[in-house]
Amino acid sequence: METNFEIEENYAVLFNGIHIDLHNNFEFKKISEFENNVRIEFVKSTGDWVHENEFEKLTFLHQNVTFKNSNDGDNSEFPEDENTLSGITFFPKSTLEINEGFMGHKKPNKNDDIIYLFENGKMFRLNCERIELIAENKKTNAQHRV
Repeated sequence: METNFEIEENYAVLFNGIHIDLHNNFEFKKISEFENNVRIEFVKSTGDWVHENEFEKLTFLHQNVTFKNSNDGDNSEFPEDENTLSGITFFPKSTLEINEGFMGHKKPNKNDDIIYLFENGKMFRLNCERIELIAENKKTNAQHRV
């Protein structure tokens, strides 16, 4: 797997030298599938702690997906947290039975999956050839890619 970002401390990504806090500053919006790709979208949180210059939207485009697994989690206890990311990690493809662990590496190994975990237990696990992070800023209508 190749990526144009690194994972930092399992709650953020480093993209073009910019630290992006997925846990505090973004909310999961949707997941969509087309052809052999999966798109996971996050939008900027409305909290007053989020800096005005934060990206408006983040899209993780998973290309040439070979494996998908997901769990909807439990929205009953804290429904306000259902779209809050609790962690993101690259994880060995060989351990498909473990979907809640974290690895400390910033870049994926060749056969790693990526796992997105949410506060309510929702989970997406994907194996693909490449993940491209696309960061959008609506104020300037600019898309940032590497």
